[in-house]
Amino acid sequence: MKRFVNGVLSFLIVIYVLAACNPLAKKNSQKEKVQVVLQRMPYLQSAIADSISVLWRTNVGSECMVKYQLIQGGDWLQQTGEVRSKNDSVQENIATINGLKRGQIYAYKVFTDGVQLASDKELQFRSALASTDSVFTFFAAGDIGESVEDGGTPDKLAKTIWERNSAYDLGLLLGDIIYPIGESAGYDIHLFPYFKEVFSRTTTWPIPGNHDWGSNIETNYAEQWKLPGNEHYYSFDQGNVHFIGLDSKNGGFYEYEEQKAWLEDDLKKAQQKYDWIVVFLHHNGKSCTYKDDYEAVVTLYPLFDEYNVDLVLNGHAHTYERLKPMNGKGEVANQQENYELYQNTEGFISITAGSGGKLRGVGSDPTAYTPDPSNCKYPDLVAFYNHTWAYLEIAVNGKSMSAKTISVQNGEILDAFEIRK
Repeated sequence: MKRFVNGVLSFLIVIYVLAACNPLAKKNSQKEKVQVVLQRMPYLQSAIADSISVLWRTNVGSECMVKYQLIQGGDWLQQTGEVRSKNDSVQENIATINGLKRGQIYAYKVFTDGVQLASDKELQFRSALASTDSVFTFFAAGDIGESVEDGGTPDKLAKTIWERNSAYDLGLLLGDIIYPIGESAGYDIHLFPYFKEVFSRTTTWPIPGNHDWGSNIETNYAEQWKLPGNEHYYSFDQGNVHFIGLDSKNGGFYEYEEQKAWLEDDLKKAQQKYDWIVVFLHHNGKSCTYKDDYEAVVTLYPLFDEYNVDLVLNGHAHTYERLKPMNGKGEVANQQENYELYQNTEGFISITAGSGGKLRGVGSDPTAYTPDPSNCKYPDLVAFYNHTWAYLEIAVNGKSMSAKTISVQNGEILDAFEIRK
């Protein structure tokens, strides 16, 4: 009997060991761990005062963290974040860092579930400048999200920006960020893969255009960014410059009356506090391009003039056009021989820079176009034009603001002007 019992026990032990070693049994006994994979490179948002937000996307994850360190050395600090599921079946990782020293360059690393991601990249950001700082450079580009297959140049734009200046302090995206209808899926096809180097080092500030309104804007465009206020229109400061982003929707503006009232209040508060005020939006007001005037934009001209706006930047027309300074009536504010240097000029300068990634006459916008400002209904309004792929580079140095229009194709300088106060 004893021998029989021992035999049964031995048999049961063998069965247990085999079951424990069986991979199918393991799989049934515990959920197999999925490896964390980076789906979208880290990108920088809302560098305001002493804070900045770092976002990235992964296939899975429940915890995330950013480690950061002043570039000249010091201890590595860390900031935990949160992970949340997005509507396109990925996980958004977001960590907002506070208490940064103003205007300093930091190295940073990102982690999801303890796994360091993008470890082969030298990730850096510069914190927002204090109001006493007055030297920095930013870029502005409109209509950038046309697919390469449809004749767009988001790849060349990103490459030119990166090669020309890998450390722009901020970037303005002037709407129509994703064609054709601003859907979420397009961001990781037509935008982020090309701009992964730029966006991981330069804080970008987008505003939506009419194509971004082609899909539900709250569940598509707004899901990609972390912006102040209601994320449709907002303002922020960088050094001695006050920036205001507006949502012109389909040309008539999102919540026009509310947005206009907010704009006037924001402009009032900005008076005497900054050397420069820059407004950026998607649609043009007066124009000698192939686009009609958008009257809702023109109705803001009196505010721009009264409250000392210096630059108004827009996209929409897939070309480049710089207008002479205008007053609140949309008239040329002052005549001068040289429109490359402005000294204590009156009025605001309006610039269409809508050919960052899409050009009239090419791809999905095939209608031939040759600019002809002399036959415009405003024959004396245009200071400079060039029909090619281009973006703006603007350098601030105290009470001097210098702008250059850069060819997306080869980095050539196409236009340049300076404003001095």
